[in-house]
Amino acid sequence: MRTVYYIALLLFFSGIPTYAQNKILIDSKPSSIFIEQSDTKQILNFDFLISNQSTDTLTLQRIKVLVFDNQNHLIHTRFLDNNGTAPSILLVPTRNWNGKESHLVFNPFSEFDNSFTLAKLEFEWIFSDPKENETVVKTSVIPKKYQQKITYKLPLKGRVLVYDAHDCNSHHRRFDYTFEPIRLLDLKSNFMRYAYDFVILDSNNNQFKNKGENNSDYFGFGNSVYAAADGKILYATGDHKDDKNFDIPKLKENPLELYGNCIAMEHKDGSVSIYGHLKENSLKYKKGDWVKSGQEIAQIGVSGSSFFPHLHFEIRTDITNAAEGLPSYFSNINLVIGKTAQKVKSGLAETGNIIETK
Repeated sequence: MRTVYYIALLLFFSGIPTYAQNKILIDSKPSSIFIEQSDTKQILNFDFLISNQSTDTLTLQRIKVLVFDNQNHLIHTRFLDNNGTAPSILLVPTRNWNGKESHLVFNPFSEFDNSFTLAKLEFEWIFSDPKENETVVKTSVIPKKYQQKITYKLPLKGRVLVYDAHDCNSHHRRFDYTFEPIRLLDLKSNFMRYAYDFVILDSNNNQFKNKGENNSDYFGFGNSVYAAADGKILYATGDHKDDKNFDIPKLKENPLELYGNCIAMEHKDGSVSIYGHLKENSLKYKKGDWVKSGQEIAQIGVSGSSFFPHLHFEIRTDITNAAEGLPSYFSNINLVIGKTAQKVKSGLAETGNIIETK
């Protein structure tokens, strides 16, 4: 007969860990879990750091979430288990924890209907050991709606493809800072958790002319980049070549090396906007300068870790290796669908959408 252990502990914003018979520790990351609002859905972008405290190998068998409203009424539930012709739990790539091992698991239940009140989410995790004993761990998170304190404008003009934002399939979202090569660079969090990659399009929604083999084939290469809000420049470097290269070891001392030519700007609420992969020698300002919203600050390039010309934009808490990403909404974007355009009320730019400034 299987032995089943149960324990439940509420995880608030501080990310208090959960234990189950001293076997498993589950900690929600980051400490503050935000509800991001789009025009059609609510999005929860956070992770679970799961540590096997025992010497046994433990295998994740099932994850279940229960959603409660402000009156503690159950309003929604979902689960992910190993049923199916191929185990569906494989949607979570890491299933096995060796003894004394930790892995980061991205929250697999990230999107909910706008009509739901996401007051509390309870997660149930079921693990098994080699003897088929089960350990059941219950954790809870209390998310809060993100309140943006300043107004951001899209830092580009014209028609733009949201090439990659920060949904579950985005590489920004899937940044595992516990992965050994990243951990050795002293990167301690997902600073790009809410980042965007923006690509300029022509009137026919093409990204480039010819075959796109040269930087100059891209319609965005050399296009102006504008300050998203008033701010003071904390960091500015513009001497990197537009050659898609960066010095990986330097990330340990300066994580902004990832973006090649880059501007970091601090705003009145303490948040920092990042403008990455800028064109060589295109920066208009230097560290210490004060810039007004809408002023041209640089041009789109392909410096740093970049496959092709685009603008990497993100909001974060600071410019250190421990920085966390923050959501951002834009006051001036329309969603382009065919020949029509409609205002994006929430201001959230979502992956795959074609948008333009008002």
